[in-house]
Amino acid sequence: MSRKICFVAMGFGKKMDYRNSKEVDLDIIYKKVIKNLFDSLTEYELIRADEISGSEIIDVSMYSLLLKADLVIADITTMNENAIYELGIRHASKPFSTIIMMQESEKIPFDLNHCRILTYKDFGEVLDDEEAEKIKTNLHSFIKASEEQNIDSPLYTYLPNIVPPNISDRELDELLDTAKTKEETISNLVGKAEALKNESKFKESISEWKKLRDILPNNDYVVQQLALVQYKSKYPNATLALGEALNTIQSLNPKKSLDLETIGITGAIYKNLFKLNKNYDYLDEAINYYKKGFIIKNDYYNGENYSNCLLLKTQKPDLEVDEIEYLKFESKKVCREIISLLEENIRDNEINYWMYATLATCYLCLKDEKNYQKYEAEFLANTTIEWEIETYKNTIADTKKILMIE
Repeated sequence: MSRKICFVAMGFGKKMDYRNSKEVDLDIIYKKVIKNLFDSLTEYELIRADEISGSEIIDVSMYSLLLKADLVIADITTMNENAIYELGIRHASKPFSTIIMMQESEKIPFDLNHCRILTYKDFGEVLDDEEAEKIKTNLHSFIKASEEQNIDSPLYTYLPNIVPPNISDRELDELLDTAKTKEETISNLVGKAEALKNESKFKESISEWKKLRDILPNNDYVVQQLALVQYKSKYPNATLALGEALNTIQSLNPKKSLDLETIGITGAIYKNLFKLNKNYDYLDEAINYYKKGFIIKNDYYNGENYSNCLLLKTQKPDLEVDEIEYLKFESKKVCREIISLLEENIRDNEINYWMYATLATCYLCLKDEKNYQKYEAEFLANTTIEWEIETYKNTIADTKKILMIE
């Protein structure tokens, strides 16, 4: 092999960190830190599992890479089952040159508490440039240390006479050449599906997410994204599309789930079913899901929609005056809590442009015109994706209509 191989064992996309009740976008740490660093380490060829075609990963290539790669980096943030399993395979097959990474809030599993682990500050969905550079610097030093080939596997530390398994360089080269010539890698499919979604080509995006579901039938992120584009597609009509999306998301058992994305998408499906059919049973389901998502971790997306659905419910016929007043009071209370939460995040530079949309909506609910316009301008300046803008404008229109704001 002309270049050394570094294999990265980690999840992809957004994963729920159940220990800390928040979502983590694992692609950020891969693209902004690991991949960015290896762009300058030209002696290495960097490979993540989703960059090889699905069948080869399942059958041969993943095990071959874990056994033979010159370096393996395992990011076990969210305690991703696949990453933990792959780390175990690596520790069993190679005495040295394995790096473990994770967010500092993660609890180190007992069997790994003697290992040297690179920890970094929790970042959720946003990683600022300064913190990314710190992690890159630390990772670079770990890589240099790994090249000394000191034993870092617990198995070979405590049972040093075990002989590691091996395959030839030629076998690995053949496997990699075959795998990398495949066009439909998981990474390529995800990229294509996301691009189509961002272009509002939801029907076409459905096909790509379905291919991914066939390859990764138990991957929550794939199921969530498939449900999202299904209900956004309105194909063959809005009601049937929402029904199909609801059927898809049910495979993740949203009633018992603590995954904020699963809860939020399920709430959105029920909210849109209500807006189509004016059946308040659907609205009550949406309220229950959004409230759950907000309570779990003060999640601003679920909180904003919980507040909005409470306002929508004030339009229900035959409600008592005190019921209407309670719904409005609770809606405003939630908005104030969200504003406090998000303005703290902004002060800490943990900024996602959806935060601006949520702040605009919350300030509108409180009839604070100045801040509503301020954050609406920030949101619109930070996205050009049509369906995101349309979603925001629909929420604003609902709020203005209910509160009788011109």
